[in-house]
Amino acid sequence: MKTVFCLDDKRPYLMLLKVAVRSLRAVQGEDAPCLCVYAGQDAALLEALDREGIPVARYRPRIDPAGLTPLGQACAGCFLKLELALVPELAHDSHVLYCDTDVFFRRSLQELFALRPPYMGMAREYTAPFCHEHQSLSYRYRGESYTVPMPFPIWTFSSGVALFHLEKLRQRELVEHFMAFCQENESRIGNLDQSLLNYFFGKRITRLEDRWNCPPYRQECDTAHIVHFHGPKPWATGPDLADLRINHFERMSRLWMEYLTDEERAEVAAWQG
Repeated sequence: MKTVFCLDDKRPYLMLLKVAVRSLRAVQGEDAPCLCVYAGQDAALLEALDREGIPVARYRPRIDPAGLTPLGQACAGCFLKLELALVPELAHDSHVLYCDTDVFFRRSLQELFALRPPYMGMAREYTAPFCHEHQSLSYRYRGESYTVPMPFPIWTFSSGVALFHLEKLRQRELVEHFMAFCQENESRIGNLDQSLLNYFFGKRITRLEDRWNCPPYRQECDTAHIVHFHGPKPWATGPDLADLRINHFERMSRLWMEYLTDEERAEVAAWQG
């Protein structure tokens, strides 16, 4: 199964991706299949991906960043995961593991790869409450109006690691319906791509064990298979989000830094604060 990442032209996310892929290969082998879905125009960044040996799928997103809210525009890269079922290079993949670039693989993924959720699998989100003021959200597709009731009871899932059943999403134009829903409702939701997935798919999301998506500030992080630097990034040292740099955060940051070259460490040092 491929592990898929998404990237735009933000330089820090390239560094995160390098470590994500290096750590993936460390636990799964150098031939572990992966793909970077890239929606940018930076030639130097593409050269860096080529030197790293990371396969790239150039992709023009259906959800135009220019049409997003200011927060959505600032985080436009995260919306690419919503469109994986439309990426031509993934047309023959029935399932893929999507991961944000700020993940760090520590143990084998074989048990995760063996899972086959009906639609998608994600772990619980513990830091971003799933709150909304809507009982339902509507959208139009091919001239017809559709209504999506908000899922109750409320279950919040983290989209930082998601096991997608792409084949299922392509059936009966489900992904097209989802795109229409996203384009009309991005301004009405509170947590970017994550809320769009939770709102639209609701109880169709299969819960993954916490070990597949564990932030370094949670107590059980040290035994996790996938560590997700959700919130403060590995180089963070300043006052912002200092309350989340607890438990195993400093240790995971040091382990993350070990995957960098001396030149890369110097670059990251300039971002600290």
